[in-house]
Amino acid sequence: MQSAARRTSRPLLVQTLAAALVLAGGLSAPLVSSAQGTLPDNLSGELTTRSGLNVKDGSRYQTFELELRGGEMVRAGLEGVLSGAVLTLFDERQRVVSGPFDNTAYLLAPRDGRYTLAVSGENDRAYGPFTLVLETVEVNNGGPLTLGEEVFGVLPGRTAGNVYTLAVAEAGLYRLSLDSEEFDTLLRLQGEGLEMEDDDGAGNGGTNSRLIAHLPQGAFQITASALSDDDNGAYTLRAERHEPPAGQTLRDSGEIELGTEIAGFVTAGGEAPVYTLTVPERGMLNVLMRSSDVDSMLQLNGPEVDLSDDDGAGNGFDARILALVEAGEYTITPSSMDKRSGLFTLSTELTAVSDIGAFLQPGESVTGVLADGESATTTLRIATAGRYRIEFISAEFDAYLKLQGSGVDQEDDDGAGGTDARLDLHLRPGDYRLTGSAFENAGGGRYLINARPLGN
Repeated sequence: MQSAARRTSRPLLVQTLAAALVLAGGLSAPLVSSAQGTLPDNLSGELTTRSGLNVKDGSRYQTFELELRGGEMVRAGLEGVLSGAVLTLFDERQRVVSGPFDNTAYLLAPRDGRYTLAVSGENDRAYGPFTLVLETVEVNNGGPLTLGEEVFGVLPGRTAGNVYTLAVAEAGLYRLSLDSEEFDTLLRLQGEGLEMEDDDGAGNGGTNSRLIAHLPQGAFQITASALSDDDNGAYTLRAERHEPPAGQTLRDSGEIELGTEIAGFVTAGGEAPVYTLTVPERGMLNVLMRSSDVDSMLQLNGPEVDLSDDDGAGNGFDARILALVEAGEYTITPSSMDKRSGLFTLSTELTAVSDIGAFLQPGESVTGVLADGESATTTLRIATAGRYRIEFISAEFDAYLKLQGSGVDQEDDDGAGGTDARLDLHLRPGDYRLTGSAFENAGGGRYLINARPLGN
């Protein structure tokens, strides 16, 4: 769904389109009626250079006249070559009734009458044929909510929200989703001692709501509302089981086996799960937390290790800790940076290491101790041209990495996330001088250097 920021950027376009409809005499297509169930399955059209012109941005538009019944909701979904279209419903006086929507519109007529549905290109380069698939949907503004079924509702302005009931027959993880193209949603869950709410949990900078919770057997009240009391419009609401990845069961705590992946769950405002890990020998430990529900956070504690990470996996939401560890017992604590609830996966891997020497081959990891103000050097020997990743990692100082040779002169400070360094480069066969140090030569301690191929 589009964000509030995008919605508020549309008024001038809609005003321009409304003015164009007035100048054009309003309606430009034969009457399509929904009376007595005669609404067609689809409408076809095409945006060309001869279509109506939106003077604001040069985009083109086409309109259809609809005969709609008051209180009836019609879903109009765009298909075909044309993509990124904007759908808007106007009344006979060219006032906006529903929209603007992106690609899919939920059209709700306030009363029986004739309406104009406008299909506008996203920009001045949007042309092509399209089909509007029309479907009458039932409006449900309260009552029982069935798992796995989507409810279409309409929120009136200045209200506390529409209230639904959800009966949970089996305890487990459940996900509630409240989406709207017309207002910033607010979703509430109450019952069996639980009370939760969410505004923008759907993520991606949008304004839709998600709640993921472990629900016991019992009855719950679900409220679909808006962040602002003045907002109103159409929405969709859905409740469903939220299952862990295929083939995995949830592990809420306890010992995990090195080299495996497990699934877990973090609860907003609750205690984070704690896992224990036995490391049999010295090596490079890679701990990775991934989640599409929460912004991942990791904590690793053990012999001479106290590390945490938020976005070390490099994609902005997953967490990774890569550390030189000794044999012993370690605890891993996953949590949520954004204070939301959701599923995650946790994997561990141990790579053997050796002391730093004169040469480093791709696929090897070497370790050493850096004296304060000194640097560590080795020669990276590349036999095959391709892309390689080189990392210089330390939990005891801010790592700084340089690579020189065969026409390459590159350096990095925090490319691996946190205070660790990383270089991703295309390298030709040859020898390269690899130098690791503390940033601005401030500090020292244990470090790890590893290199591996990324493919050509």
